[in-house]
Amino acid sequence: KPDGQPWRVLVESAAEEDAESQALLPPRVLVLDGLAVATSGDRWHRFERDGQRYAHTIDPRSGRPVTQAAAAVSVVAHDAMHADAWATALTVMGAEEGFAFAERKGLAARFVVRSTAGPVETMTPAFSEHLAT
Repeated sequence: KPDGQPWRVLVESAAEEDAESQALLPPRVLVLDGLAVATSGDRWHRFERDGQRYAHTIDPRSGRPVTQAAAAVSVVAHDAMHADAWATALTVMGAEEGFAFAERKGLAARFVVRSTAGPVETMTPAFSEHLAT
């Protein structure tokens, strides 16, 4: 920022638009200085057909819309291009495979996944380092 202070960025925690979902996870604020954050997933851009949810993201392995997407995958990186690319790639991988990959690669990533009990959040240690205290 021009004043030399880091940016404080709120990363949405809800898996759905309803108030109940929004109340289940605490809001997360990132402190970023010279870094970027991007979020991908199917929380906002999706469609349903015959009871199946499809993300707006296309899986390049199949050429079809992603069906196992997390509600949101947020990634912090040194620039927006890489943050967005990693968030999209992790979305395509799915929450379990994507999280394991992010941990192995030391990526700063956070996943919000739907469950029958409500949204579940997981984050890599590298992502936790950017959380406001």
